[in-house]
Amino acid sequence: MTEKMTEDMTDMTGMTLSVGAPAHGGHCVARPVGEPSGRVVFVRHALPGETVRARVTEKTSKMWRADAIEVLSASPDRVPSLWPEAGPGGVGGGELSHVALPAQRTWKRWVLADCLRRIGGPATAEAVSALPQARQGAVPIEALPTDAATEASPDKWRRRRAGAATRTRLSLTVTDDGRAGMHAFRSRTVLPVTRLPLAVPAIAELGLTERSRWRKLYEPGMRIEAVAPSGGDPVVSIGGRALTGAGRVTGRRRVEEVVDASGLGLDELRYSVHINGFWQVHCDAPRVLVDRVVRAALAEEPTAAGSAPGVPAPDARDCAGLRVLELYSGAGLFTLPLALYAGEVCSLEGDETSVGDARRVLHRHRNARLLAGRVSARAVESLGASFGAGGGECADVVVLDPPRQGAGREVMEALAALGPRRVVLVACDPAALARDLAALLRGGYRLGAMSALDMFPHTHHFETLAVLERR
Repeated sequence: MTEKMTEDMTDMTGMTLSVGAPAHGGHCVARPVGEPSGRVVFVRHALPGETVRARVTEKTSKMWRADAIEVLSASPDRVPSLWPEAGPGGVGGGELSHVALPAQRTWKRWVLADCLRRIGGPATAEAVSALPQARQGAVPIEALPTDAATEASPDKWRRRRAGAATRTRLSLTVTDDGRAGMHAFRSRTVLPVTRLPLAVPAIAELGLTERSRWRKLYEPGMRIEAVAPSGGDPVVSIGGRALTGAGRVTGRRRVEEVVDASGLGLDELRYSVHINGFWQVHCDAPRVLVDRVVRAALAEEPTAAGSAPGVPAPDARDCAGLRVLELYSGAGLFTLPLALYAGEVCSLEGDETSVGDARRVLHRHRNARLLAGRVSARAVESLGASFGAGGGECADVVVLDPPRQGAGREVMEALAALGPRRVVLVACDPAALARDLAALLRGGYRLGAMSALDMFPHTHHFETLAVLERR
């Protein structure tokens, strides 16, 4: 039988796979049963140790992808899917919803360790392994407070819902027949959805997927953005029009976000964010990240652990002379608390809307300069050495929270050449983290602390915070 005929039969009948370790992107590495040296297939909706029947969804010269459509031998970590519509052949965004939540975090720790070793290289893997909290080549993936409390609930139904109902932002697209939907995995095809289990109740109760008051506003291809801010009522944007939760047109284009920074001695921080602007989506994420990033940047010793009983906040007297450069600063989530502590803060963000949001919040803070522009090696070199009354003084600390693709080699090399005493790197992709971290380690920095946060339960995504100091 020719290889072409074999591939055609595989497409028609599926293939039986022995599932191995997780891979970055929500897949597991699998091979045909009984063929330990056979073709590698990256399979979704499976778990390590399982035997599954899978349907091939994509073939290239380098790899095959597949969806598990039948579980022949199940892992003990498999649970009924929280969101079946994100299962095989379904929408993207819930690819681990068939995995018990503790096992999801083990999955992500494996992926983090693999990326640090395979992409970051031996020096990066060794630097992480040397940290006191590291296990098996990576730090643990920590649950955020709401998810941890739900997992610990005595109520069995609540425990089953752990990791759900935490997203304060949601994006949908209208299908060709006028229903709310989401894109299929790696596809432009929009599939209808009937449930939104990851959304906070304030969004889920809007009824965006079923109520006629919304359907009459939908046109094929329209974008639907739902926002449930911490400081007010939900807002829905449909085709660029802003509406209240009752479906009435409103002139409201901004929402208020309130972040509890009491662990830092700063009480509540208030932000004004455009309804289509960027903000962290997990309900706990802004508070947890502010606490950890500010401590990582300003504490006397490098830390990524955040507040703990008996651990004081950074001393404002010690921070008053510090010069902080912040890159990819967004709507000012970190800029505001950093400006309340540090002597000077200069931020750079490429999105004009986000810079406008930050300026609304920080316009009274004369020690903060908020700049709009692309983050580049030249910008890092120029801005990093522009502190002091007449310029020419260098940043003491650099905080950066780049997009999913990371900052890149040129930016990281320019940052290392600048020579701040401390760098705080926030990364939402482990492969990008590994590349950026390796560049800093080669540039004369040592890894002082790291933590990883499960900010996107039921997906393969997570957030990592790394603190580096000049050797």
